[in-house]
Order: sequence, then structure tokens, then C-alpha cells
Amino acid sequence: MCKISVLTPVYNTKQEELEESIKSILNQTFDDFEFIIINDGSTNNAEDVILSFDDKRIRYIKNESNLKLIKTLNKGLELSKGKYIARLDSDDFSLPERLEKQYNYMEEHENVGLLGTFIKTLPDNLSAKLPTNPKEIRYFLRYSHNCMCHSSIMIRKEIINKHRLRYNPNCLHAEDYKLWVDMSYYCDITNLDSYLTYYRTSKESISALNHEYQNKMGNFIKFACMIHDYADNKEDMYKLLLKFACGVKYTKEEYEKVKFLLEKVNQEVTKILVSTNAIFLKEQIYKILDYIMVEILK
Repeated sequence: MCKISVLTPVYNTKQEELEESIKSILNQTFDDFEFIIINDGSTNNAEDVILSFDDKRIRYIKNESNLKLIKTLNKGLELSKGKYIARLDSDDFSLPERLEKQYNYMEEHENVGLLGTFIKTLPDNLSAKLPTNPKEIRYFLRYSHNCMCHSSIMIRKEIINKHRLRYNPNCLHAEDYKLWVDMSYYCDITNLDSYLTYYRTSKESISALNHEYQNKMGNFIKFACMIHDYADNKEDMYKLLLKFACGVKYTKEEYEKVKFLLEKVNQEVTKILVSTNAIFLKEQIYKILDYIMVEILK
């Protein structure tokens, strides 16, 4: 069994970006890995590009039809043989020491089930530091925002198998965020304070094209976490969550119930986090209230 499975789905990626992505994994300083590349029904020359690499570590899989990202990712998780699963999008790339540094860290910190890295964005080459304190990351993920870059993460496979965790098909465009939230209940999550991943941004990317829907799904996930963690009457609040998901208007009374819950979450989290992050988190929590006020309050 290899130590790491690197998972990269491919769908119509530009040739030069796909080549750069594949090379960045094959040129890692750590070499005990399998490289699972899944061609999800590409209609360009992606297959030719993949097959041009002659390396026994590559496991090339071709979907018979376009399964879309979530099903392809879950297929990759099932196929992976490694103790750890590293992700890389087919238009991003990793620095040569990424896998080695992440592997060593995971081996030394058995409580960590999900590990990301600092990133630099392309094409502007901007640096993005991400949180590194596991306790703060837990609260950021559940009540504030996604602070993990999907292309940088390494997963301890034992965690997701033991708790039957996978990318959720009901969380379109936020499937990675939902998986991180689910994992936060079973393990520590952190980021290495090293810039080891280059993440490509574009106005034509899935995230950019679905930004509004992605935000709504993110709010839904955060709302669900607040109910799970702090609601006194969970059944009643989950009914309101269903309304939220369906875009059904709230009454003033229902809105006050949601407001009370979010205020409770803010008070409880403020007791735990240091002041700076507590203030930041409070701002994020109340953005959900603002959204509800504008979108679904009668």
C-alpha cells in the first residue's frame, strides 16, 4: 500500500495548465504515492495530455460519461489506496516539497485529520495566509467561512472511512466546505504555514460563475451547524432550516427565533476565542442574519 493517494479530476482543462499540474506531482520530493487522475468525460485533448506521461505512479481512470465533480471526487476517494489522500485541481500546481512536508506533519500529529497549506493565487501571484490554530479553524468552518483551500489539502483516510464521510451531493458548489465541516466533529484541522500550493482564479471558474449560489449554500451549512451545536429545540429549528433551504419566507416570529440562536452562538464562541477572532466571527455570523432579513423575511 502506498503512503499517499493524490486525487485529480480532469474535465476539459487547458493543455498547458494540465501539464503543469501533473508535472508538479510527479516532481515531488516525496515519491511513495499513487496519482489518481480521473478524466470525467473531457471533450478536448485532456486524455492525450495525461497519456503522454509515462510514470508507473499514475492511475488513469476514464469515466464512461460526465459524472460531474462530486461523483468523480467520491469515486476517487473509494479508489484510493493511500493512508492519506491529497487533492489537487487539474489547473493548479504544488511546489516540490508539498507532499513531503504534509506527510511528515500528519505522521507527527495523529489528531489532525485534515491539513492544508498557505497558497498563492494565479495569475496575480498574491499570497494568502490561512488560519493555523485548530480550535479557531473549527469555529471558522462551522459558523463563518471556508478557510481551507481544496487544492492544498491532505486527508487522513482512516477518519473519513471510520465515520463514512464523503463529498455531499446535496451541497453543490460547497461540497468541499461541507466535508471539512463534517470532519471538524471528529478530528483537528489545520494549515501548514508554508506556501506550497498555487491556486488558479478566473472569472470563468465554477466558484466565480456560481458565487451567489455558493454563498447561499455556505449559509445553509453554517445555519445547520449552529442548530446542531447550540439550538435548544432542534426539531423546531430544523424546520426553519428547511424553509431557509427552500427560500420560503419567514414570519417575524420565525426570524426572531433565528436571531436568538445566532446571538447565542456569538456569545458562546466569544467566550472561547481571543477577542480579535471573536469580533471577526461575530461579523460573519451576523451576515447570515442580514441575508435572512433581505431574502426570506416577510
